[in-house]
Amino acid sequence: MIPIWIIAALATATCFAVSGLLAYDAARALGATVFSFVRMALVAIGAGGLVLVFGLDSRMNGDDVALLCASGVMGVFLSDTWRYASLARVGPQFQSLLGTAVAPFALLLGFLVLGQTVSILSLIGTVMIISGLVAAAAARSNTSDTRFTGEPAGLLAGIGFGLGAALTQAGSVLIAAPVMAKGIDPLSATFVRSVAGALSLLLPVLLSAPRRNQIQSMSRTVAKQVVFSAVVGTGLGMSLQLFALASGPVGIVATLSATTPLIVLPLIWIIGRSRPKALAWLGAVIGVAGVALISNAS
Repeated sequence: MIPIWIIAALATATCFAVSGLLAYDAARALGATVFSFVRMALVAIGAGGLVLVFGLDSRMNGDDVALLCASGVMGVFLSDTWRYASLARVGPQFQSLLGTAVAPFALLLGFLVLGQTVSILSLIGTVMIISGLVAAAAARSNTSDTRFTGEPAGLLAGIGFGLGAALTQAGSVLIAAPVMAKGIDPLSATFVRSVAGALSLLLPVLLSAPRRNQIQSMSRTVAKQVVFSAVVGTGLGMSLQLFALASGPVGIVATLSATTPLIVLPLIWIIGRSRPKALAWLGAVIGVAGVALISNAS
C-alpha cells in the first residue's frame, strides 16, 4: 500500500498545477500586482479566521514576527508579484518549471549567507534544472501553441520575472527558517506572512487609479478564479505539503511536491486541447530530476 504521505506530496504538486491554471487568466486580466494583492488578502483572511479558532502561537516574540513580516514582504510583494507577471507572459507550464530554480537559488544563498557547503550532486542538479529550462524554452514557438502558452513576445521578460520570483522566494524561506526551526505553528506563521505581504501590496494598489478600477470592475468569473486559486494552491496545497513533511522524509517530499511541471502538462493537454511538444516533456523531466538531486544531496 502506498504511504499516505506520498499521496499527499503528489497531491500538493497537483494542487499547485491546478492553481497555476486557475491563476493564468485572472493574472492576465487583473495584472500581477492586483492579482497578487487580492489573492494574498484572501489568504490572510482565511488564515486569520483559523487563528481566531485555534489561537496564535504564544511562543512567537517580536523578533520572530519581524522576521516573518520581512519574509512575507519578500515572498509576496516581490516573489508572488513577479511569479504572476511571469505566469501571464510564459504560461503555467514554463512558469512552473522556472519555479524549480528556487532549489539552486536556495543553495546559492545558503552558500553566500550561511557558509553552507554545496555538494557535487547539488551542482549536477543545478545544471539539470538549467538544462530543463533551456529545453522548455526551445519547445516554444513564435506563435501561441495553446491558450496557456502566454505571450509569444514575452519570453525573455517572463524568464526574468520567473527567475526573480525564484530568487526572492528562496530568500523569503531563508529569512523565515530560524523562526520555523523553533517549532512555531505553521498556521500562525502563515497568518503573519500573509498579512505583511498583503499590506505591502496595499499602497501600490491604492495609489493607482487603474488598479483600483480593476478590483471594482472585476468580473464574477475572474473573482472565482482568484478565490479557487488561493484555496487550491495556498490553502489545500500547503496543508497537504505540511502533512507530507510531518510524515515522510524531507528530501523525497520536496521532490514529489516539485513534480508540478510534469503534472501540469497533461492538464494543459486536456484543457487546452493541444499536445505539449516532446521538448517540453523532456525539459520538465530533467528539471524535476534536478530538484530531486538537490533535495536528496544531503
